[in-house]
Amino acid sequence: MSSDDAKAAAGPAESAKPARRPKQRRMRDMALSLAVLLVPLGIFYWAWDWAAEDREVSVVDTSQDRQAAEGLGMEAVRPELSQEWKPISSALAAEGEAVTLRTGWYSPDGFGLQLVQTTGPVDDVHEGLSGSGEPVEAGGVSWAAYDIPEGEAWVTVLDASTVVITAEQDGVGELPELAEGVAAGLPE
Repeated sequence: MSSDDAKAAAGPAESAKPARRPKQRRMRDMALSLAVLLVPLGIFYWAWDWAAEDREVSVVDTSQDRQAAEGLGMEAVRPELSQEWKPISSALAAEGEAVTLRTGWYSPDGFGLQLVQTTGPVDDVHEGLSGSGEPVEAGGVSWAAYDIPEGEAWVTVLDASTVVITAEQDGVGELPELAEGVAAGLPE
């Protein structure tokens, strides 16, 4: 028998074997597969939430910058906020006649907000603060609210300076509380 005849004779015998059918998947198999995926994700989420729960923030002393600003002629705002509000940054800049005092705040809900008081032009604080803004009142003070790319900014003009408070999108809901604290701490 030639090799071609042998292949032809073997061909029908091999094709006579039944085709292997895939194993039927059971609901239990699918549930186990999902558990293998979801359990590690759940553990990761729980660990992340636990690690972020008691987040410690570095509190800074803002009194030196505030005193230096007052030494330069600015009547610095001393916000009256609860102990849950933490000052996390402070910077003072003096260029020519303009004095700018910046204080970063960590809110009770864990958001970062910024309080800026300046004797210079408000557009030096943020270029998106032009026009009249949307009127808002908080703490008995009239503010102009502006949408900025980062979130939102509120501006109020005092006798000798301008106060700007800003928040990123997630912290916009904290602006009224910060504005009320600023209004309560305005120089008299």
